[in-house]
Amino acid sequence: MSTVAPNQLDQQTPRPTVQRAPVDIIIPTYNERLNVPLALQSVMEWASNVFVLDSGSTDGTQQVARELGATVVEHPWEGYARQKNWAIDNLPLSSPWTFILDADEVITPGLRDEIVALTSRDPATVREAGFYVNRYLIFLSKRIQHCGYFPSWNLRLFKRGMAHYEDRAVHEHMVVRGKTGFLKGLMEHEDRRGLEFYIAKHNRYSTLEAEAIFFGERNGPTKLKGSLFGNAIERRRFFKTRIYPGLPGKWFGRFVWMYFIKLGVLDGSAGLRFCLLISSHELFTSLKLREMQIRASRRKPEATKRAWRTSQNQVIPQPPLESRLDSLVCDSTEDSTTPATSNGQPPPGRREIAAAATGDIPASPAARREPSPWSLMDKAKRALWMLVTATLFRPSFHNWYGWRRLLLRAFGARVGRNVRIRPTTKIEIPWNLELGDDVVIGDHAILYSLGKITIRDRAVISQYAHLCAGTHDYTSPDFPLLRPPITIGDEAWIAADAFVGPGVAVGARAVVGARATVVKDVEPLQVVAGNPARVIGQRRS
Repeated sequence: MSTVAPNQLDQQTPRPTVQRAPVDIIIPTYNERLNVPLALQSVMEWASNVFVLDSGSTDGTQQVARELGATVVEHPWEGYARQKNWAIDNLPLSSPWTFILDADEVITPGLRDEIVALTSRDPATVREAGFYVNRYLIFLSKRIQHCGYFPSWNLRLFKRGMAHYEDRAVHEHMVVRGKTGFLKGLMEHEDRRGLEFYIAKHNRYSTLEAEAIFFGERNGPTKLKGSLFGNAIERRRFFKTRIYPGLPGKWFGRFVWMYFIKLGVLDGSAGLRFCLLISSHELFTSLKLREMQIRASRRKPEATKRAWRTSQNQVIPQPPLESRLDSLVCDSTEDSTTPATSNGQPPPGRREIAAAATGDIPASPAARREPSPWSLMDKAKRALWMLVTATLFRPSFHNWYGWRRLLLRAFGARVGRNVRIRPTTKIEIPWNLELGDDVVIGDHAILYSLGKITIRDRAVISQYAHLCAGTHDYTSPDFPLLRPPITIGDEAWIAADAFVGPGVAVGARAVVGARATVVKDVEPLQVVAGNPARVIGQRRS
């Protein structure tokens, strides 16, 4: 990793002696001459150090920042997350606290006073390692107070060295090693360069998101995991990665969500125009992804085979803006902007996309979409079931077995009498589930019912057991989905943390030992254990 050379740091004129808060400000920039003065004016008087990390601006951004007293450091663009992580790791930060500020953001006086009071305390007395900051957006000279864009929490203030951004192409979030809290003060977010820049930014985002789906995202050193039961950001990531991609008409759904459900209608004409603009982003993403898939489908068979062999080494590329927009700035949801490449040539990722149309280079198997096994109705029902699971099934009391049986039957599951399912059980597709009488399913068991799962009378599925009725054909380059059924016989017992693979039949009164891995049929009365499971005894009839 490169480090900051001494000659990269500007020689500063001595600043007036004032009481400064022990916090360093980092402002990533690229052609931000119209924005950076207000951002700097909101922090220069109270922050210990202010660093402007510039990626080769050509509009005078660096000169303006120097004149206002900031320390300017130049570093070639690495990507949204990597650029900021480079700054966190390599800038000569000397304060115990660090704040990441976009060039088109301003710290309001209320937030300033809160930051000064917090950071002036002994860091050892502050139990949180990072703090979320709320911001509001100015669009067409009006503050957007709804549309799902307010409140807008971003983790920006953190103890030095205790946080980094996840390694992600776009819409990255910060991962903190420790507890987090929330500040009450606000940031103001307004891009003063006009709608041309704002639209160019979202055009670029749509390209990055389409490529992330097309190539398949790769985990970096840090990666925020989506979770249905995590915090607000983790729930959002879960929805965007697990549910949202399969929904039809996403651009229309985004508009309905923002304008009606999130009350964008209350923001007047500016709210309507803003919701239309953001929903168009979804349309652009879908169209670009479809174009990539069509081009990839025209490749030669040998290119498909090469793609499969090399897919695990693919890296999500960083595409440039079109040549006429090389001087425009496109800041990320949380951060600042992306310059064009220094040599004027498109990076490899764009060439790969273009070449995919002719079969010259391999592309990820994610580009070859097989016909979906799920109908539009299936997708809608699965999304609704996830919502019901989160709001009605999982939060129910542990002994409300009848209530959970009712919910499962409402979604097409065949459920016998006196079935007892714990609220933490994870059921993927309930209409593929058949449960006999007196079945017991323990805490955190997973019934991954992509295919049919049948559990017969009086069978017991213990806690953390996993019945997996879904896999892929690894012998095919297209990696098609397979859904072999699973059958658990009468009075069989699947013990804690055991795994039962696709297509397996466990016979009546058989026992699968704790943490066993079963990939072939178990005969009635057999007792199996181990990985892979083997017969260790017989159960009496």
